[in-house]
Formats: sequence, structure tokens, C-alpha cells
Amino acid sequence: MRACVFLLLVAACGGGGGPQLSNLRCRDPQHCQHPEDPFRVLLAVDFDDETGTLAQGALDLRINGSTQASVSLQDLFAAQSIVPGTKKGTLQVDEEFVLDRVTQGESVKVGLLATNGQGRDSNEPSLTFTLHLGP
Repeated sequence: MRACVFLLLVAACGGGGGPQLSNLRCRDPQHCQHPEDPFRVLLAVDFDDETGTLAQGALDLRINGSTQASVSLQDLFAAQSIVPGTKKGTLQVDEEFVLDRVTQGESVKVGLLATNGQGRDSNEPSLTFTLHLGP
């Protein structure tokens, strides 16, 4: 009987929490925005997903707390030659955000939220940068 209880506890505890994102940063330490297109944000973030199903999920790109776009992590993994099933690594994000209602010199909070193939959400790291719309 104890063996059955032990097995049930292991099954209940297995899998752990959702994916973790950390060390969200601008790919160029001097600028978060693409030099030729100020509406494209160039980011990098480290991921850790013990289930190995992150490539089956999605990544939400958020501005000031609102989701602006959702991208397939399968596509990001493939574009960056990250093998599906990889549990830890770094993703590079090069996405165009809809920066409506923002003005030159305004602070913009950018965040990322990942969902793995099991439907579990990550934490949401964010960073703030000052928007530059021209030279």
C-alpha cells in the first residue's frame, strides 16, 4: 500500500511548474530598437523548461502590460537552430511591436510571457527603455 501512495505522490509532483524566463535584455546593450526600424525591438531572453515542450508553445510580446503579438516558439526555435525538446537556452526576439500612443522619449515597458506545450505559463520578465523614433 505504501508503494502505491509513494507512486501517487511522485506523479502528483512530477512535471513541476511552468517554464521560466530570465535575463531579459536588449541584444545591443546600447539600444533595444532596430537601428533602421524603431518599431522593431531586438531582445534576448534565457529560458528553462523542464518539460522540454517549450518549442510546442507560444511567446507573447507585451508592451506596457498588454499583449501586442503572439509568436510560435516552434518557428523561433527553427529559425535559431534550437532543437525541439531543448530544456535550457537563449531565445533571440526580433519583432515589430505596435507602439501606438507613445511618443519620442517616452519610457516603454517590454515584457515576454511564454506558454509551453503543456499549456503552462512562464513568469513575465520585463525591461524598460526610452523610445527613440528618429536620429
